[in-house]
Amino acid sequence: MSDSSTAGGDASAVAISIGAVVKRSFAIFFANLVPFGILALILHLPGLLYNLATIDEAMGGLEPTFSTGQIIVSLLSLVLGYLLIGALVYGTVAQLRGQPAGMGLIISKGLSMVLPVIVIAIAVSIITAIGFVLFIVPGVFLVVVYAVVVPAYVVERPGIVGAFKRSWELTKGNRWRVLGILVIFVVILLVVGALVGGVAGVTIAFGGGFSLLALVNYVVGALSAAVMSVGAAVLYHDLRIAKEGVSTDQIAAVFD
Repeated sequence: MSDSSTAGGDASAVAISIGAVVKRSFAIFFANLVPFGILALILHLPGLLYNLATIDEAMGGLEPTFSTGQIIVSLLSLVLGYLLIGALVYGTVAQLRGQPAGMGLIISKGLSMVLPVIVIAIAVSIITAIGFVLFIVPGVFLVVVYAVVVPAYVVERPGIVGAFKRSWELTKGNRWRVLGILVIFVVILLVVGALVGGVAGVTIAFGGGFSLLALVNYVVGALSAAVMSVGAAVLYHDLRIAKEGVSTDQIAAVFD
C-alpha cells in the first residue's frame, strides 16, 4: 500500500489521526443510536422476515439454494442497504456540524441519491473483485483508494465518475492510515459479532431455537452496516480537512 508517486500518493498531505476517526465514528454512532439504529433495523427488516418465514424449510434442506424469494429479498436488501449508506452519510456530516438531522430528513436525503449510490457500489464491488482475483494486494489497494467514494458522491455530487476521482485524490498521502482504520473497524465489528453470536449459540444449545440466531444476526448485521456508514462519512470528513484545509461548515454547506 504505497503512498509514493507510483501509487498516486501525495507527500504533502496532512496525516489524519486513525484513533480520532475511529473514536469520533463510534461517538457519533452512539450519540445517534436511536435514529441511526432504528433506520438500520427497519431497512434490514426484509431479510430477517424472509429468514424467519423460511427457517423450517432451510433447516430441513427444503429451501432451494437460489429461490425466487431469495433473489427478490437480496435485491430489495441491496437497495435498502445503500439507502442506509446515503442517509447516514448525510446524517453524520450534519452531526459533525452540530446539527443532528431528524429521521425523516435523512431518509429523504438517502432516497434522493439511492440509485447513483447503488451504481457506485456495484462498480466498486466489480473493480475490487477484479483486483482480488488478480492478486490480494491490488484488491486491498482498490478498497482503500475508493473507501470514501460514496460520501464523496453524497456530499459533493460530482457525478459517479467524479466521485471515484475524488476518493482517489482524497486518500493520497493517507492510504496506509485509511487501511489501518478499515482494519480496526472490521476487527471490532467481527469481535463484537462473534461475542454476541457465541452467546446466541449457547442459548440455542439450551433450547433457544434458531429464530433467535436469525434475530441476532439481523441486529448485528444492521448495526454493523450503520457503524461502517458513519465511519466512511467521518473518514471522508477528516480527509477533506487534512487534504484541503476546509472546515466542517464548508463541507456541510452543500446541504443548506
